[in-house]
Amino acid sequence: MKIKTIFLLILILFLTIGCIMAKHKESIREGLLVTGLNREAFLKEWGMPDKTHTIPSEEFASFTAGWGRGSYGGSGRASFFRGRVSLDVWVYEKWDITLIFHSLRLVAWKTDKSREELKAISK
Repeated sequence: MKIKTIFLLILILFLTIGCIMAKHKESIREGLLVTGLNREAFLKEWGMPDKTHTIPSEEFASFTAGWGRGSYGGSGRASFFRGRVSLDVWVYEKWDITLIFHSLRLVAWKTDKSREELKAISK
């Protein structure tokens, strides 16, 4: 019984991730760039970038906290970060588009292309 439950939860997780990725790819195909898009979706739609490099972010502070159930009842955790992080920069020279990612998520971009011009790029 326990193995079936674990299998079902894993299946639901994969289906959810697949739906999210499909939504990200659809946004890119429609020429709609928004923060949070997954960089794997750009790889699937636009292919490999012409150039890549990293840049440091501006300094920022971040605090996260959570409460969950541990093996001994409730448990809390918190983390604090202050500093800079490395951002991945992808340059598509042929289309004059620069994308900036923090980890796997799009955080900024630079282009003079209209939405219609971005739509025409997707494979």
